[in-house]
Amino acid sequence: MRLLKAQNTNLRNIYGAGIRYDVNGQVIIDSSNTLIVPKGTTAERPATSIPGSLRYNTTDNRFELYEAGSWHGVRNTSPSTTAPVNVQTLAFGDQSETIFGPLDSGDPFFPVPAAAQNVLVFVENVYQIPVTNYTLVQNPGGPYIIVSIDSIDGTTGYPTVTTATAHGLTNDSLVAASGVELPGDSDPLENLNIGDDSSSPGSVAVTVVNTTQVTIHVDCSTGVIGNYVANSGKLYKAGSSTGAYLPGTYIQFNSAPDLDKPISVIHNLDK
Repeated sequence: MRLLKAQNTNLRNIYGAGIRYDVNGQVIIDSSNTLIVPKGTTAERPATSIPGSLRYNTTDNRFELYEAGSWHGVRNTSPSTTAPVNVQTLAFGDQSETIFGPLDSGDPFFPVPAAAQNVLVFVENVYQIPVTNYTLVQNPGGPYIIVSIDSIDGTTGYPTVTTATAHGLTNDSLVAASGVELPGDSDPLENLNIGDDSSSPGSVAVTVVNTTQVTIHVDCSTGVIGNYVANSGKLYKAGSSTGAYLPGTYIQFNSAPDLDKPISVIHNLDK
């Protein structure tokens, strides 16, 4: 009779270099050392990824998993390393403005909240209820559609430009304009072209602003009011094509905060 010398009659149980694959389909590493996984930059991710894949991303300096059709970073649970609790003071209320931001949590991977409920918002020391008191808006800084241009009286020559909103503009804000008159005309207001910076003669300061009207200081006394086309022109923040707000995510209150009340946001408590 021949003796069996193997420790296990299962031929699928393969031993070698501290790694074994048992009859239950488990890969077992018999080691007290470390496991070095594949690593590379974001650009070096495999062109075709398999769900469950694990690698170390040297661009982000973190592990990542391929799941649900995309790569997701594995986060360090310590809040001091990747997502510290951050208090961001946005501005002070002026009884007119309702939009404040942009938000920046300080988290390089998730700089803005996923929903209004993911941040704590305070007006001075009063907690604001998500949705009830405020919502999140993204990129609110579109150009102001000019509804009408009037008050060019031939004396002062300074036009009052009526828009749907003037939030985000203040006295001395520099603005440019576009498309405010009929093709072929050359009235002074049309010379405020998009893209002019603060040193350009095509930019002009706002002298008076409220929630719906902007008065700009440009001599249009030689212009013809009939040359300007309602609902076609636009005002832009000078040097920008996005309007008065930088691109990003903002807090939008349902009503304007009181005068001189600080607006602050606490980030990353959900991480």
